[in-house]
Order: sequence, then structure tokens, then C-alpha cells
Amino acid sequence: MRKILFSLFFFLIAGEIFAVEIIKPNQIQPGMKGYGLTVLSGYQVERFEVEVIDIIPKAIAGTDFILVRCSGAGLEKSRLIAGMSGSPVYFDGKLAGAISATWQFAQEPIGAITPIGDMIEGLKVKSTQAQTALLPSLNHQAQLYPGLGLDTSGCVVLVSGLDPDLLGEAKRLLEPIQMGPIMAGGKELVDPKAPEKIEPGSAVGVALVRGDLNISVVGTATLIEGNTVLAFGHQFFNGGAVSLPLVLAKVHTVIPSQNLSFKLASPVREIGALFLDSAIGIAGKLGEKAQMIPIKIEVDNKLTQNKREFNYSIADYPYLLPYLSSIVLYQSLSSAGATSQLTTVELEMALKLKGYQEAITYQDRFLFQGENFSGEYLLPVDIFMNNPFKEVKISELNFNLMVKPGWEMAEIKSIWANKTQVSPGETVLLGVRLKPYQKEEFDKIIQLKIPDDAKKVFNITVLGGENMTLDIAPPESVENLIKAFKQIPNSTWLVLQYPKPGIILDYQGERLRSLPPSIQSILSGWGDTKAKRTQDFEYLTYPTNYLIKGKARIQFQVINEQGRKKK
Repeated sequence: MRKILFSLFFFLIAGEIFAVEIIKPNQIQPGMKGYGLTVLSGYQVERFEVEVIDIIPKAIAGTDFILVRCSGAGLEKSRLIAGMSGSPVYFDGKLAGAISATWQFAQEPIGAITPIGDMIEGLKVKSTQAQTALLPSLNHQAQLYPGLGLDTSGCVVLVSGLDPDLLGEAKRLLEPIQMGPIMAGGKELVDPKAPEKIEPGSAVGVALVRGDLNISVVGTATLIEGNTVLAFGHQFFNGGAVSLPLVLAKVHTVIPSQNLSFKLASPVREIGALFLDSAIGIAGKLGEKAQMIPIKIEVDNKLTQNKREFNYSIADYPYLLPYLSSIVLYQSLSSAGATSQLTTVELEMALKLKGYQEAITYQDRFLFQGENFSGEYLLPVDIFMNNPFKEVKISELNFNLMVKPGWEMAEIKSIWANKTQVSPGETVLLGVRLKPYQKEEFDKIIQLKIPDDAKKVFNITVLGGENMTLDIAPPESVENLIKAFKQIPNSTWLVLQYPKPGIILDYQGERLRSLPPSIQSILSGWGDTKAKRTQDFEYLTYPTNYLIKGKARIQFQVINEQGRKKK
């Protein structure tokens, strides 16, 4: 009893108490044998054997790697498996850490263990690391071993409810964040045989999308003390303090692969909330609930005369939200039958922020044929969730999508006028030549009054609304951002743009016009005001039935009443 007490370590880290018998890397020698725990089928935790190859000091994020060769439980055939990340490993009955990395195309089941002491120590970052400092990849650590193919994702990204034909597009949309989704079963399982409690080695995951589509990342629980769970043995996205649903998973089988075998699994039920995503592991609280963002998408498909409504809940994780929202939009359009033909989609979005009463609305139009879907249509979501001013939370996100046959797009080919020598105040006729997709060109006729204060050389640019520069000062607050989105032009607008006499001043997020020269001089002269002088422009907008592409320019010579060019 006394011997056991001497080897029992008590940790009080960031308010969490851990009483666990551990073995440190400096106590481990090559050739030592131990065992690990993981689930390979159902919920049954199975044992596999482990032999130490060597210790790699300070391998990743200042953490030692315990390099091991595994055997048993079929690992000689499958090698190490995506989904084993977090599998606890013991030597002499003491917890050493979690399986966290392997190598793609490895011919033997060789992997690396993240020491448990470092995983517990990692809890210190939970209140100090912001999500805005996210690393861009699940495989960030692999950059430390270029060319070696180190795979520390070790988890499997499972997608269920997705149209099978869309898996390739889902992979493309998630490629920037190196998440490779794998098709799983249907919706979350309702399994009366699921265990009430989890244990070290249980399959656990993080739910990213729930509802009419499910996306989860599945790994393994390493340590459970009270209601605190440590898992994975590596980062998810190194997001620091987070709030994401922690789920129990059922493993259906292991899919062998020459690249990297993986566990085919499904989420079963929510068991807690992830509160920490650190470089060397994740941590959650059992019994707690994470808030997700409800998303409702209504699709009105004019091709099929079919209206559908889809409901999802998405992880409240700023970096991931635009990517995940792209997937659910794509899935909704596909389920409503909008991917087989050339179509035009009219999008209306309403975004509600916690603490702000008024919904932020946004309209856009895009061309769609399945494979050309882009997350750029979710720019407002990205801008607010990752704004540099202060943390904001989205409480609700709603989309209305109208799908119409054909590509309602027109390109600006040229601009002409009935005359190019004009007088101040004179009205001229402009013709903007537009070429609709697969249709004949036509002229959009516009009457324009030449400004009384036009300079002798008067230039007009015609362009589409999506290329129009916003007539706002650079935002310096969330309130400025909200104001800016109220002024976003519609991509179907035809815009005439020309310079106006005078200078505007951008000051503390506001655009100031018609300031006396003395005030302009004072504000511009204060080094700490960050006031910026900008050329003023006039914008005239004309609605069309097309998404407008391209631009053109025309120049006028302004003359006075006696026929002389204006000075």
C-alpha cells in the first residue's frame, strides 16, 4: 500500500484535481512492454500490446514523444488506426499517456505517445488562449517533420446524412482546414445498448454538425477523473477555451487501408461539453451542455416546384463555422434537387448576434451547378465570428434560397454615350451593352445629368454591384460592421461610379463629408486620431435581373456655355 501511495501523483491544475498513477518519460526505457486500450467494435474496450522503441525529446510543442511498436487486436494487419488518438497506454500498470501520432503508409503499427503529465499540464491554457489564434490545420505538427508524413490528426471525420455524390465536394470545401470527411451511417444512433458511462479507451468524439446532417470527429478517451475527460493526445484546432458537444461514439468496424486505416463509427448521444482544445490534447466535462448555433435553411426550387426546409445545429467555433455552413448549404441545395443543371440561386441571410436586437440581413445571387459552390457566400458569418474588435456570438442563422433555371448572368461589354462633349448640368444618354449568358446582347439605356461641378475631364465607370467599393469608412467596431452590412450592394445592380470634387475624411469608423478645410486640417494633423483623407465618389445604382460581371469606362470633355473647355 505504501509503495502505491509513493507512486500516486496528485495534480491540481486550473482547478481540476487528478489522482492518477503515472509513469514519466524519464522512467521509461527502450524495450519496456505495456498495453493500450481502445474500441475496435461496438463499445467494447479492447487491449493491445505496446513495446517502447525510444524516447524522442521535445518532439512537438516542447513535449517528449514515446515511440512505440504496437501489436495484438489485429494491429499487425491494420497498423495504427485513425480514431485511436487518445488511446491510453500503461507500463507497469501506470498511465504513460495517449497514442497520438503515426505515419501514413507505415508498414508496421508504429506510433507515438503524448505523455499524460503534459496533457494534464495543458489544462493551464484553457483561459489564456483565444480562438482567434487558431492554427490552420489539424496536421500542424506534421510541419515539424517535412517529408516524413507524420499524421497527428489520428481522429476520423465522420459525415452522415450527406448525399453520397457530394462527398467529393465536401472534401474540397473542407480542404483548406485539412479535414478529410468519411461517409458513415445515418443520423445519430438511438442505441439502448449504449453504456451509461465511459471509461479510458472508450470511443468519444466532438460533434460539429447535428440535425439533417451530422459531422463528428471521433477519437478515444484517455483519462476520466470525476466528470473531467482528457482525450485525443493532440490538438483538434488548438483553439484554447472552447465549448463544443462531447459525444459517445459506437465503432461499427475498422476499415483497413494502405494509407491509414480508420474506425467507421457513429455518434450516439451527447455526454458532455469540450472546454479545452490545447496543442497536446482536448478536455471536457461530463454532464455539461455546449451551446450550438441553430441554422434553418428554406429552399424554393423553381425547377421542381418543390419547397424544403432543413434544420441544423452547428458548433459555435469561429474558425470552423464558415466551412461547416458551406457544407450544410450545399447539402440543402442538393437535397432540394438543385445540383444537376445550370441554376441561379438567390440567397437571403438573416444573422442574429447575442446582445444585438436587430438581425443583420444580407442578400446575394450566385451561379450554381454543384461543383462550383463556394464559401464566399458566407463572408458575413466569417467576418463577424472572427472580427478583431470583440468576441461576438451568433444566436441564430437563417437562409432563404430560391433556385431558378439557367445562369442569370450578364457581362458588361462596353459603354457608349450619345455625345462625349457636354456642358455642366446637361443630360446625356448612356448605353451599357450587356451580354447575358447564352443570349443576345442588349443595351441598358440610362439618362445621366452631368454634375454642375464636373471637372473638364469627367470619367464614368460602370460595374456590377459585387465589385462596387463600399461607401464607408474602414470599420473600427462591431457596430461599424453592422452598419457596413446594411450598405452591401446587390450583385444584380448596375453601378455608375464617378469622382466628386472634395475630400472625405474617415475618422474612428465614420465617413465625414463636407467638413470645413480648417476641421479637416485639425483632424488630419492629430497623429493619434488615425483620420484618413479619401477621394469622394458618387454611386448611382440600377437594378437588373442579372448577376453583373465586368466593367467599362467612358470619358467626357466638359465645356462651358460658350463652347470652351472647362478649366
